[in-house]
Amino acid sequence: MASLARWRDSVKQNLAIDPTYGRVLSKERIESFCRGAGHRWRPSFWNPAVTVWTFLFQVLDGAKTLRSAVATRLVQGPPSESQAFPSADPAAYCQARRRLPIETILELLNHLTQRLRGLVTPGTSWHGHRLFVVDGSGASMPDTPALQQAFPQPSGQKKGCGFPVAQFVALFCWTTGAIVDVVIDSIIPHEITLFRKLWHHFQPADVVLGDRAYGSYVDLARLRQRGVFAVCRLHQRRSADFHAGRRLGHDDQLVDWSRPEQWIPSCGIDREEFEQLPETLTVRQVRITQGTAGFRSRTLVVVTTLLDPIEIPADEIRALYRDRWTVELNLRSLKTQLGMDLLRGHSPDIVRKEIAMHLLAYNLIRLLMWQAAREHGRDLHRLSFTGTLHRLRAAWSTPTRSRRPDQLEGRDLMEHLLVWIAGDLVPHRPNRFEPRRRKRRPKQFSLLQQPRSYYHQHGDQLAR
Repeated sequence: MASLARWRDSVKQNLAIDPTYGRVLSKERIESFCRGAGHRWRPSFWNPAVTVWTFLFQVLDGAKTLRSAVATRLVQGPPSESQAFPSADPAAYCQARRRLPIETILELLNHLTQRLRGLVTPGTSWHGHRLFVVDGSGASMPDTPALQQAFPQPSGQKKGCGFPVAQFVALFCWTTGAIVDVVIDSIIPHEITLFRKLWHHFQPADVVLGDRAYGSYVDLARLRQRGVFAVCRLHQRRSADFHAGRRLGHDDQLVDWSRPEQWIPSCGIDREEFEQLPETLTVRQVRITQGTAGFRSRTLVVVTTLLDPIEIPADEIRALYRDRWTVELNLRSLKTQLGMDLLRGHSPDIVRKEIAMHLLAYNLIRLLMWQAAREHGRDLHRLSFTGTLHRLRAAWSTPTRSRRPDQLEGRDLMEHLLVWIAGDLVPHRPNRFEPRRRKRRPKQFSLLQQPRSYYHQHGDQLAR
């Protein structure tokens, strides 16, 4: 059997040029998590550590194909005479990835997340509170029977013309930008139902920031019973009257909400728990007026259970809700820059592993950005995620054994990498508003109105 020592050393130079990555993704830790999940394996090239590293390279690679993932092994330097490269056929890698327990990836993700959460200190928190940002999104995947059963396509799409869609709700740490946890399900349950599965992460005095979907009476009251504060936009079914409340300042007031008169099953809790909610809930309403030269001003109303105007002034609430846009950027980084919007797995198990590995890669990049911001005195929120991803791809894909003596190696490469990341600052653009419209026109192909098998049998009249 071929020795893997030289290849492993090469991977460690690229993957673990910083001790942080070496501890998180070490061979010993990966194998320990596999044993804890009850996984057993025989000695081979595609052992659990190699499989995890290759899976991570595949997620970070722009192509994301199985062939490119296996080909990354070929750029790590020529083997010795006693070594042999794996076959270029990705079948063995696919089988190893299928055998890899998802619990191993989740344990690695949890270990990295705990490390990132440990970086949050009172000096880096928001007014002494741990702040979380929540939002939901979706990811598409190949049209296979197994995925259609696990993640049904939207009801408005014809059978054979749509794709399965997974819904997920992500909880982000505001300080580090890292993902704390994600709940994945089909598009059938409501986004709030998935959000409630994340409440075990909250502690008393924590603050959660969300959009108007998270501003219902039931959720605000239940979070307040846990000692958790919320900041969100006023729910679309409520209206704000700034002449009826108790005035705290300009466009800042306290109002009392009444509990809904009747319990309905769609509220997400049973009747007994609903009746235990307080009959009234005092909330704070802060009005935000956004004005752009030459355009009509836009007014938003933010609701929060942070009631003390001395501890948290209204301007701080306004600035915080404007910062909610960062969660949209984080989701764009995860889905567009890392490519999680279109998954490639053909089975529910592989799809879930793929999502978990994307989250692991995302948090690894966030950890690298945190190091660059800390060592060079930069604002973490101003660093470019895309720029960090591009530089990390270049650093990890560089063959270590073929570098010239004058090229960077190991620690020197890591130090220069942090300097490059710290120098790539995103411009400060407050109150930025971008319409969700595409400028580049798609190609003039007709849409698929029937399954492809129909056109195979009857031909495509429009194409003739």
